[in-house]
Amino acid sequence: MPVHQNYAIIDEEGTIQNVMRCDNYEDANQIARAVFGNNAFAVDCCQYPCSQYDKYIDNKFYTYVKDSEGNPTDELKEIEYIPTQEQQVKSLTNENNKLILLMADMIGNT
Repeated sequence: MPVHQNYAIIDEEGTIQNVMRCDNYEDANQIARAVFGNNAFAVDCCQYPCSQYDKYIDNKFYTYVKDSEGNPTDELKEIEYIPTQEQQVKSLTNENNKLILLMADMIGNT
């Protein structure tokens, strides 16, 4: 378990005003309210590559789509969740076990 976590500091309009490292949620949330008002809050964003001025809407992170010149447009795209290493290992282990069973069936049925 990490000693510090990343928190998105979100204002009342759902705009990420900052991403900060903090050792617990309560401190991050208090800082958010102190700096951006009582309706601001913090959200753990360790598994989401979000940044300042992205959006947080209905418990999901979004970023602005960029045009061909790299300028942000008005279109939002959901930021994908990045699984932890433990989650990736578990998923790959399950997938590997399924493949082993399939191979065993193929070998046994020939």
